[in-house]
Amino acid sequence: MSALTQRNIWILKIIVEEYLETWEVLWSKLLLQKYNLWVSPATVRWDMAKLEALELVYQPYNSAGRLPTSKWLRAFVNYLMQTSPDYFLNESNLNIGEEKIENLSDFVHKVSFELAKNTSEIAFFIIPEKNIVTYSWTWVFLENNHKRLWDSIFSIIKMLEDKFSFIKFIKSFPTNHWINLFIWEENILPFLKDYTIILKQVNINGKIWYIWLIWSLKMNYSFNISAVRWII
Repeated sequence: MSALTQRNIWILKIIVEEYLETWEVLWSKLLLQKYNLWVSPATVRWDMAKLEALELVYQPYNSAGRLPTSKWLRAFVNYLMQTSPDYFLNESNLNIGEEKIENLSDFVHKVSFELAKNTSEIAFFIIPEKNIVTYSWTWVFLENNHKRLWDSIFSIIKMLEDKFSFIKFIKSFPTNHWINLFIWEENILPFLKDYTIILKQVNINGKIWYIWLIWSLKMNYSFNISAVRWII
């Protein structure tokens, strides 16, 4: 299989962006109707077949259009994690120590609330050694996802209410000390397989705290990665 051409990359970019925006399969005919590629339908179908052979897109069923694979989404996200602009960079937030926090409960609530407000996603702040778990905008997540999750909503609520198990769950993720992102099958909870988790470890005076963001695969990856990265 030859290397990707610029047109191949352009078509792949369109497929991913359309998928993240509409959550729908993109057909070659629709692609040509919406984008002026100056090629024939046969050429677009050939390009899509090439991308499928490279496991970057797939057909959910025969004669369907193409969807991006988790392999491509992972490559896409890894690229964003290296290039995301510093939306939330604020020098006053860097190198913060616990001694600078006057009220810890108010602080963790403020961080989770600000992160949720700016991203419109459900955001968490967890301090394991103090058994603190706070989260914001849960109602937005449940309202927007109840048709997709169905009975799994009860599992999510149960998980959130069991604070100790939830902390154990977060600590079970294989994380590094920067930004961690888990998509699709990388999530270890069965009812979150179609969702994305962005997780950041924060080292405060030698203690590990966690900031956590969850939403569907259609989240604004670039903005949300930056938001989690620079909120503290």
